[in-house]
Amino acid sequence: MTEVMPGPPVSLGEVTLRSRLPMWMDNLANNLPLVRDGLDLANLPHKKEPCLVVGAGPSLKHFNHLKMIADAGWKHTVICCDRVLNDALRHKIVPYAVATVDGSPQLLSFYSQPIVRKYAKEINGAFNVWTHPKVVKEWLNHAGKDKLYWFVPSVDNPANEKGGLNIRSLTYIFHLLSKGKGIISGLGNVGAFSVNLALALECEPIILVGLDFSEQVKDKSEAVYFDSFTAMFMQKYHKNPEQAQDKAADLHQLEHNPDFVCEEDDPPYYKKGEHPQYLVNPVWKEYRNMLASFIIASKRRIINSTGNGCLHTQAKNAEGGYVLKCPNFEAKPLKTVLEEYR
Repeated sequence: MTEVMPGPPVSLGEVTLRSRLPMWMDNLANNLPLVRDGLDLANLPHKKEPCLVVGAGPSLKHFNHLKMIADAGWKHTVICCDRVLNDALRHKIVPYAVATVDGSPQLLSFYSQPIVRKYAKEINGAFNVWTHPKVVKEWLNHAGKDKLYWFVPSVDNPANEKGGLNIRSLTYIFHLLSKGKGIISGLGNVGAFSVNLALALECEPIILVGLDFSEQVKDKSEAVYFDSFTAMFMQKYHKNPEQAQDKAADLHQLEHNPDFVCEEDDPPYYKKGEHPQYLVNPVWKEYRNMLASFIIASKRRIINSTGNGCLHTQAKNAEGGYVLKCPNFEAKPLKTVLEEYR
């Protein structure tokens, strides 16, 4: 949840760090022997070829993109986030790597299904050093140590203002504790991290599917961050819960994606012949903006084939400036891209 109340602005990363650090450190302490003796994600063999990055956004199921990928017989690299691993495997899409950024034990369900056990030894696990120990144990039981690669997420800048080493940096301290495991930005969520991983592996082009950074729920109250925003506004409107809910609803805005045109009706987000719509809030936009900055800096060709969502060529920040106006970012229907890179 990001800070939206009056007062000094607090970044999404700062709020996340404050709330999650105790859990992360507990996980890291339990994982440390495995981390120090384990493989470094920086040493995962690079794949200098086209790569599909598969997120778990609502468009993935809406467009049946996994079936489309499977039917196309995609032979190049696939990186998927943990949430979509089971569905990918059911479509016989075996990723080169599966990524986990979150430290929650709830991720255990993504790795405990029989189909994961069947394919685990063919997949490289890219795990945050503070992945929950239960999740780590589950993956090790199925895949083995030679399929578990660790990384240290960048939670602050390990460089000082002069470009030298900031020895007080949390990121640098975690790097030392992990016996020098590579540092890579998690970008706050597993979908964006998966794109960053594809960049690190020197893939090109990188094709995005399921990276909506937004929602398509029936009602705003069903949105992922709605309760969190409501709870935040209750601090100010504690005598009026309905007003707090109204304020939370105001933060969820309906927008359209100008890069795609709907081919069929599926209201309220898809109307044939019109641009698809999505529901977005400041949290999703901050995630989007962080990834956008990495895409621009990479100068690598990125093709967004998600089909909807707030990651698009006309995306703007709060000041009205374009966040993805760059020659290396474009949007194309997935079917077109799959035909192009058979």
